[in-house]
Amino acid sequence: MITVSIAGGSQPEILTLVNEAKNRFKESLNFVVFDQTEDIGNSDTWEYVHCKDEAEIVQKAVQYVADGHAQILLKGIIQTHTLLKELLKKEYGLKTQSVLSHVAMVTVPSKDKTFLLTDCAMNITPDTQTMIEIAENVKSVAHKIGLDHPKIALLSAAENYNPKMPSSVLATEVTEAFKDEESATIFGPISFDLAISKEAVEHKRFVGPIMGDADVLVVPQIDTGNSLYKSLTLFADATVGGTIVGTKVPVVLTSRSDTTASKLDSLEFAMKQI
Repeated sequence: MITVSIAGGSQPEILTLVNEAKNRFKESLNFVVFDQTEDIGNSDTWEYVHCKDEAEIVQKAVQYVADGHAQILLKGIIQTHTLLKELLKKEYGLKTQSVLSHVAMVTVPSKDKTFLLTDCAMNITPDTQTMIEIAENVKSVAHKIGLDHPKIALLSAAENYNPKMPSSVLATEVTEAFKDEESATIFGPISFDLAISKEAVEHKRFVGPIMGDADVLVVPQIDTGNSLYKSLTLFADATVGGTIVGTKVPVVLTSRSDTTASKLDSLEFAMKQI
């Protein structure tokens, strides 16, 4: 049984998620909802813990995880920065890596393709050391979901090194840092098409450690990641589930604009990481 600690869960969209999750995952999940609404009560689907304000909501929800009672932390209808600020307090001991990052599992049905995508939501313009940590984080996630030797592509506009292109320089430096890595192939710079499309590889006659078979795409900065993320969902009908990693437990950040299906995908992705 996996327990999910929900920080701020009284809104209809969160309770709908809880009910749908119970329907999909049956007895695999248990939910504890921390909120300040008086009338939510308990049900067969969730346990309710009343809090006096938002500060107490995040404190109790995070403490519940820190005490080992829950294996997933889910953000409900509260501010993201409020939850993350509480989560990162040293007294909880929940931060395990020097850098937190966002990892999404993307499935494109029309291409019969599933891959991990990072970092589209946390790190704005990572330097080389931060990007190394992002790669380490996603490598760990890939191993947890069953990819023994993931191929991790460091994206740039082209596969040829260009000293005038920051993403190309960044990818080259990160590739060098992982040159002796045995549990994954981490390579760049490489363009999106060559990372993900074997047809493009054949057409361009490209030869390299990743040839259209990337398991993971790493974007150079948040603008690229956010645009790619939204393009895939809006124009390729991709399903996406995302979590924050670098902590002892996966953290699911939901948005009001997310569909229930997307929230369920994020929850399922978090479950795979346990």
